[in-house]
Amino acid sequence: MKFVVVGLSHKTAPVEVRERAVVPESGMAACIQRLVDRDLIESGVLLSTCNRTELYAVAPADDAPTDLFEAFGQWPHELSFETWRRHAYGLSDATAMTHLFRVAAGLESMVVGEAQILGQVKDALARSRESGVVDARLQVIMQGAIRAGKRVRHETSLGRRPVSVAHAAVASARESLGDLAGRNLLMVGAGTISQVALGLLRKRRIGHVFLTSRTRQRADRVAARLGAEAIAFEAIEDVIGSVDIMMSASSAATPLFDARQVESWQARRAGRPLLVIDLAVPRDVAPDAAHVAGVQLFDIDDLRTIAASNLANRATAIGPAEQIIAEEVDRTRQAWAARDAAPAISALVERVNGLRDAELGRHLARVPREETATRQAMQALADSLTNKFLDSEIRALRQNAD
Repeated sequence: MKFVVVGLSHKTAPVEVRERAVVPESGMAACIQRLVDRDLIESGVLLSTCNRTELYAVAPADDAPTDLFEAFGQWPHELSFETWRRHAYGLSDATAMTHLFRVAAGLESMVVGEAQILGQVKDALARSRESGVVDARLQVIMQGAIRAGKRVRHETSLGRRPVSVAHAAVASARESLGDLAGRNLLMVGAGTISQVALGLLRKRRIGHVFLTSRTRQRADRVAARLGAEAIAFEAIEDVIGSVDIMMSASSAATPLFDARQVESWQARRAGRPLLVIDLAVPRDVAPDAAHVAGVQLFDIDDLRTIAASNLANRATAIGPAEQIIAEEVDRTRQAWAARDAAPAISALVERVNGLRDAELGRHLARVPREETATRQAMQALADSLTNKFLDSEIRALRQNAD
């Protein structure tokens, strides 16, 4: 059996590629089940976020990683196979495990140490468990990654000041506009990123906030909690003239706003400057909207400069985090090997105990039953010798089931 990872991320693919590789939550279980049915994997967990689409899986054969890379490159996303092959990667065994653990710890994130990724890994595992496509072997590895992520958060400085894409977005807004106090905001989307960003903007004394979502009930609920004004999605045209910033982080599969829409906004605004920060993948705002007069458009990849600055500030935490990851990878590999070795260990113990009992019975038959102390000593000696013999053999099997 092999543990494998196939996918792509912000490190290998720009946002225009990543947005076409996104697998919607509603299709994840079917994607994994199809790969299981084709005998390419035995179990899997699919993680699809703004910065990565990756499949973590247990594969049954040595050639499975190559076959899986090709199969996943042709479905279920919208990329051509040539584009997939140019930007994607396939990893196996210890390299794959280390990569997953780094992802869960936030070391592979655009904003190193981001707080949201660990929750996203947990959610991905929970979805696969609910769909019945996770076996005990993959569970061991995924739980190891989650344990590593928690340790990095609790034992290094990466967890003392949590950051995220939302932090980079707010930093980008400050860099573009200076003081954010009193500036009005339109927030499109009511998910985690939007909520974190709004909390950060409140600390910067942002002005009036309009919050909209394609689901009005969710917008009402989040707006009430965060002190924003919920508006209908159709009412954006009515409020766009009074805002300075628009942030968008919906889960829409296609752009919500094209260049013509943004042009109509600017006509209402008499061309006043508008900062648009699009945190969604797939993107909510068509990229050609950047050419509209008065509009400054950032997408998630434009936040890399802020992310690089964050990395410089957190460099001292990277070494300790990587040490934790190395420890947890080793621990998990031993647990994986022990699980694979369990049938062999059981068979060995059963065989040796059977030999012990047969030999002990043959010799005890020569000892009178009233000589209780002698019989007990012989039993103790046989048990002790058996345990000593098995100890090194069991440890060797746990380290290498082959």
